[in-house]
Parts: sequence; C-alpha cells; structure tokens
Amino acid sequence: MTLDPLLAFQRQVLDGLLDEDALCVVARGLGLNRILAELARVCATPRALVFLLNASDQDEDDLQHYFMQMRSGETTDEASTVHIIKNETNATLRARVYRQGGLISVTSRILIVDLLNDVVPSELITGVIVHNASRVTAESIEAFVLRVIRQQNKQAFVKALSDAPETFTQGFAPMDKTLKVLGLRHVQLWPRFHVAVQNDLSRVETPVVELRQPQTRAMIDLQQAVLDCLSAMISELCSTTKLLDAETFNVESSLFRYFDSMVKRRLNPYWHRLSGRARGMVSDLTLLRRVAELITTYDSVSLLEYLDTLLLSAKSAPGALPGPAASWMGTDSANILYSVARARTFVRANEPLPESTQATLRTLGLPDNIVPVLEVPPKLEVLANILDEIGVLNHAAVAKGADSGPALIMASSARECRMIRSYLSSLHDYVELDIPQQYINDKHSGRHPKMMVNLLRGFFKWKAQATGIRGNSSQSQRPGSTATGSQNQQRQGAITGSQNQMRHAPSAKRRRVRGASVAAGVRGPRAQADVLEQESSDLANTIAANDSTDADSADDADEYLDSDDWTPNGFDEHFGLLPNAETIIVHSYASERNVLTALQPTHIIMFAPDAAFIRQVEMYRAHSDRLQQVYFLVYDNSLEEQRYLSAMRREREAFERLIGDKATLVVPLDERDTMASPGSRLLQTVANRTLRSARNTDAMEPATVIVDVREFRAPLASLLHAAGFRVVPRTLDVGDYVLHDGLVVERKSLPDLIGSLRSGRLFNQAAAMTRHYTSAALLVEFEVNASFSLQTINGLTDTISPSAISSQLSMLTLTFPRLRILWSSSPYETVSIFAELKQGQGEPDAERAVGVGQDDGAVERDSLYNAASVALLQAVPGVTLKNYQILARQFRSMREVCEASRSDLEMVLDAGPAKQVYEFLHQAS
Repeated sequence: MTLDPLLAFQRQVLDGLLDEDALCVVARGLGLNRILAELARVCATPRALVFLLNASDQDEDDLQHYFMQMRSGETTDEASTVHIIKNETNATLRARVYRQGGLISVTSRILIVDLLNDVVPSELITGVIVHNASRVTAESIEAFVLRVIRQQNKQAFVKALSDAPETFTQGFAPMDKTLKVLGLRHVQLWPRFHVAVQNDLSRVETPVVELRQPQTRAMIDLQQAVLDCLSAMISELCSTTKLLDAETFNVESSLFRYFDSMVKRRLNPYWHRLSGRARGMVSDLTLLRRVAELITTYDSVSLLEYLDTLLLSAKSAPGALPGPAASWMGTDSANILYSVARARTFVRANEPLPESTQATLRTLGLPDNIVPVLEVPPKLEVLANILDEIGVLNHAAVAKGADSGPALIMASSARECRMIRSYLSSLHDYVELDIPQQYINDKHSGRHPKMMVNLLRGFFKWKAQATGIRGNSSQSQRPGSTATGSQNQQRQGAITGSQNQMRHAPSAKRRRVRGASVAAGVRGPRAQADVLEQESSDLANTIAANDSTDADSADDADEYLDSDDWTPNGFDEHFGLLPNAETIIVHSYASERNVLTALQPTHIIMFAPDAAFIRQVEMYRAHSDRLQQVYFLVYDNSLEEQRYLSAMRREREAFERLIGDKATLVVPLDERDTMASPGSRLLQTVANRTLRSARNTDAMEPATVIVDVREFRAPLASLLHAAGFRVVPRTLDVGDYVLHDGLVVERKSLPDLIGSLRSGRLFNQAAAMTRHYTSAALLVEFEVNASFSLQTINGLTDTISPSAISSQLSMLTLTFPRLRILWSSSPYETVSIFAELKQGQGEPDAERAVGVGQDDGAVERDSLYNAASVALLQAVPGVTLKNYQILARQFRSMREVCEASRSDLEMVLDAGPAKQVYEFLHQAS
C-alpha cells in the first residue's frame, strides 16, 4: 500500500518549515504526523545529524511505518530510516549511531547527558525537530537540550510542531514564552478555517447524515442531577476559597479534563490553607466529570456498578471511625442520581412474581425478587438500523458489480468498542420474561437483549463479592473493643432510627437543599451505603444458593462478549474470510491514526463525535472517492454534544487569539542570543545573582556542580546550567549533587521524601553521605507554584508518632547530627542556595566523586538485598553499618551466617567483630 500524496496545504506547511525555523501549530486532524514524516524523510540522510525530541512510542511506530511505505517508492533512498535510542542502548552504541548520522529519535534525558559528556559530536549536528512543542517549558529537559545545542553549534536549525493550540493561550503570554524557550522567531498557524485548508477540504463534499438521537427520560434526569452537583460544588469552591473566578471556572469548563489541572494549578500555592472539605471537593470534581462522561458512554448496568463503587468507597470500613464522605453525596441531586441509575437497571418486586418468572430468573443467575428493566443505550438501537441500511446498499452495489468496502464504526474508547461488538454479536438474541402487567410500559417490557442480562448477572455477582468482603471484615473487632451484643443492637437501632428519620424527612426541606449547598444532608451517603449493604447481603444469599446449580451460566462481569454458544467444532461456522461488503470493523479514536488509509472503508459510522476524526474523514474524502456515506451520531441536548461544541469553539478561539498575538509579537533581534540566556525573567534574575557570587573571578571559569545522571529527570540541572554553572553528569553512588569535595547534597521532592522515610532508604543514604563527606545536606525541594508547606496546620500535633513525617525527620537529625536539612520553595530558589554554598569553595573532582562509596561497596541495600534480612543482620552484635554489606556479599542468607565457623567470619571481618558475631549466634540458650 502506497501513501496518499500530500494535499496542497500540507505541502505549504512543509515548505514553510523547510524555509525557516518556526513553531508550526496545526489544528487536530489535519495530518500533523504525516507532515512530521515528510520532514523526517528529508532529514533522514547520513549527510546530516538531526534529533527528534518529544516523540511518543506511537509517534515512533508511525514514523517507522511511514518509512517502510516510503521505501516501496522509487524516489526514496533505501538507507533512509529513523534510529530510535532508548534506555537499553549503551553509550558505545549511541556514540556509533551519532557518528553515522541520520534522523535519531532519542529521549531528552539521554541526549542531554551525552551532550554534556561530549559523546555527541556537536560540530556534526544539523538540527533538532521538536514534536509536541506545547509541552516544552523553561524547566523542561527539552529546553536544556536546545540551549546546549545552540551553545555548541549556532548553525543548527530548530523546527517545532504542535496540534494543541489551546495550550498556547493559557496564562500570560504563553506563546511568547514558548518561542523564547525554543529560540524561535516565527510562528506558522494552520487552523481549519485557513483559506488553503478550506480550498482543499471543501473541494469535494463529504456525504454526511447527522442523527441526533433523543435521550431517554432517565438519561436526562441523570444529566441534570450531575449538573446540579457540579454547579453547587463549583459555587461553594468559588465562595469559600475566594481564589477561583466564577466566570472562568464554571459548569461548562468543568466538562473537560483540563479543568482539573486548571483548578489545582490555581489552588496549589494556597493548598496548605484550604480546609479538608475544600481539598475533597477538588477531587470530587474529577469524579463528577467522569460520571458525566459515563452517562452517554456506558450502558445502564455498568454505570450503576461504577456509582455503587463510589458509594462503597465513601463508606467507612467496619469497625473504623466514620470519615469524611464525598461532599456531593449528601445532596438531593445525588439521591436522584442513584435512584434513577438503579431504576433504569432493575426494580424490586412489590409482590411475589409468578413461579415461571422466578424459575427463569434463577436459571439466569439473577435474584428471583427483582424485575429487570435494562435500559439499552438508544444509540445501539440506531446503530443496528444503520447497519441494516448499509447492508441493503452494499448488496445492491455488489449486484451491480460495483466495489463496496467495509463499514467502519468509530467509538470513543476501547470499552465502548467492546460494548458495540458484544451488542452486534448478540443482536437477535433476546431473553423473554413473563413480567406482571404493572411493570410493563412503552419503555420497558419483558424482552431484554442477552448482553444486558449477562451484564446484570455479573453486576449481582460483583455485589455479592463486595458484601462477602465487608461481611468477613465486620466479624472481627478492633483490639480493645469490648462492645456487647446488646450494645451493638442499640447502635444498630440508633442507625436505623436515623435512617428512618432521613427517609421520612419533609419534602420541603429536601427541596431547600437542592442547588443551594453541598453541605446539606451530611448523613446521606451513610444511609445510602447502609441500604446498599443490606440489599447486597440479600442478593448475596440468592447468588450463593444458585451457584451450585447454575454455575455454567456464570460469566465474567468485566466481559461484554458472550461465548456460551461456542463449540470447538464450529470454527468454520464462526470464522472465515468475509467479503468487504459484509465486513464491520469497530475501532476507537485512539487505537490507530491511519485507520482510514489502511481499511479504505466506504461507510463510516461515528458512534461518538470527535472533531479531529471529522477532519481525517475530510482528508480521506479529498484523496479518494470510495467514501459513500458518513453517519454522525450524537445525543440531542446532551453533555456529549456540549463537550463537542465547546471543544470546537475553544479551538477556534485559541487560533483567533494566536493570530492576534502573532500580529503583535515582539521579535528579538537575534534568536541565538535568546537561547544563550535563560528562558524566563525569573531565571535571568537568578542567573545574574549566581554568576556574581559563585563564579571564580580569577580564572573566569564557571562554577562546577557534579550531578547524578538520574537527577536529569528533574528541572534543577537545567536551571543550574541556565544560571551559568558547569554541569557535569556522572553516576554517583553517594548523593545527588556534589558542590565541592567536602559537600554533598541529596535532593528529595516531597513525594520522594515521604517514600524514602517510610522505606528507611533515606537513613542509609544519610549514613553513606555523613561517612564519606565532611558536610552532608538533605535538600527538600518543592515544585514551582506549589504550596511551600510540609504538612497542613491541622496535621501538626504535639506528640511524636513513628508514622508522622515531622517525627521521622526529627529521628533522622538525631541519628545523624552532621546532616543538615535545606528547605527550598522551588528549583529556582535551589539555584540561589547552591550559589551561596559554593562561595569561597573550590571545584569538585569528578573522578573522586564517582569513586566515593565504591571502595567498601556502598550500594543501596534496597536494590540488592532483602530489607528484612538486612535489618536482622544489623541487629546482631558486632555488625555495623560499615561491615554489614561485606557480610551480605560473602554470605547469601542468614542461615549461611549462622552456619559459618569462627575462622570463616574472621576471614571476612576483623577478629573483634567476628568473635562477637560468633559468640552471639552460638551461645547456649
């Protein structure tokens, strides 16, 4: 299969990148990966050395696929390829690849280490291609790489590409900052409304049938309940924190994933001042947005299971003190959400069902006291009708001798793909139930798709397992608990009484709660969880009673496809080659990027709206006339439609703002000078202060800092280099940063500090630093624009607890008195701290720093030895922090140590410690 030729506007984009160094921003779906492949083909020659940065694994696979297709042509050099360097590639092989030249896709961390160690021949570098340029910031490793390359080779070009225009409109002058970091002066913008794009994609009209499917009454109620919860939570967050703008942080913006990062970025500097309720609401916003998405993408059973999972997770464990529940679960809207979600799945029978119906339910593995409702997603029914129509058209085309390709169904996720496949595979397989007349209406009948019945059976089995887990844990009491049975009954009665009071609360009070504040009804989730647990217990008994007789009817709850009818002898019946006219392919939008070119479909069904894929269809139609019809499915007046329209509007507004910013962009006189200086004004200020205080004025040489190669994942090394330090990457066994021969620093971010204290790893690192260096420091570094607080005010206590971070730090300083703790609010502040620590000090010896810790095998014990065995070994008299690793290398287990003779121990240890170890292990009991 050969590649389609580039469209006219794609050639203009490619020509613009080849003519000048620029940042190219293209709308999603307009073939940015194809443009990248053509640009890579031009650079993939042994006569050039070009680096590709920020490429994902999917991008690299697509590039290799493109090169394979290009090599099938007559004008492509057979030697053209892309070399991929990963962590598994050793330094010798990397140096050989750099010398050979061509296009090299390499991770930024590996490349910056090789650049600083002079492994890369800088004089041979032709240029750099930066993919996904919207992720590049002043603190990123990519900015570090570009800065070093520009310093070593001022003639190297830089081409940057991105398809995320919204990213360049967030914050103050984001595009200007990105251009400074990249060292570029020009911007190329290619929105969908560009004249050249319009001419290419509008030349051939794409036949589209838009089907606006109305939602069911239950879906409308669910949607309104979620919107009420979101509106109440956002209003309370804005009013209580006084930090969020109600015009920016609204219900519409909360439907997108970027909303979570926006809220956290705004609240992070003040996180330690927020109440526990406010912090909980930030997490609850993410859950509610997820629920809003699942209303239109999940079936009724799966949505109910997800909601019940949230409810059970919010309930305290048996025997534990009640904790804070999710703030939105106490509202009337949450009650509506749960009641409607359950009512569209099943209802409890008010009176016994007919014996035949009960027997059928038991045979299906369902409780015999429920009436299945099992509301099928309306889109699935519309999809079945569309496929019937396509089948008729394809058969008519085949009868006329015309070519008819497969039908392609595009879904939003892999789970939605499984739901579609399962529904289509059991399209005409129904379960008939004799339901009493009072439960039958125009929406619900006794006829249900077998897929939905299987999902309901799996749902009840999941509830039974959840009940069994909680039931087992509730049987055991906490140590010190002496509650009697009567006391437990009194408590249970009190709980039941409170539940009844809440259930029979006046409707007027509940109406006042709705939409007012999420603080009302704090007992709501507790009562709901208790009802759910009691209901699950009853269902568990029913499932357990039927398991012995109906074991064969049980299916996994997580699987959509039903394989009850499969037999080993039915291979020819179920499998074989189908003609294109009878082929139906289901794909998700994220599965493959060139699915249209590979499959060449004649009919496309968009089960969920996606703006980027619509443009891919337009480009596919511009290249080929095989496409006959496109079906566009969307729920009318739904959150799904609102997200789609809002995404289109946000992209258009982003491009309009970028066009205005480009017209007023301040262009530096020489872009080379912008790369020689730091990428932000704050970093420039830090650099000036650092150079004045830390530079050796006699020799006019920059101050040197030896950095462990593992530390290049953090931004500190990049900021040190931008501030004028000479950064020397080495593999260090002790410490992360060596400022001079007598000072070593171990850097810890807040999550790393907590993990290292809990595992005991930090104590071993502190012991190694204080043993080998005169001065040792622990640097606790916080993130940029994050709260500069180790614990919240409520988390501070006047007692010492082994699990508290403050207590563990106190124990660390008491154990190692020479260890100093440095607190830094950000990597920028760390640069200033390092500058002050280097005043009047000499430069470190790199070879000596590498050799520290290797003479006595000082290796982190967690990476080589079992932590429990090492702790037991260190408890033996005569074993110290200095000689335990010698024993661990000589003897493979504690058993070998115990069986060793005194002479064997003296060969490993000194006579004194060997005597203590031997006498302790062999003394009479």
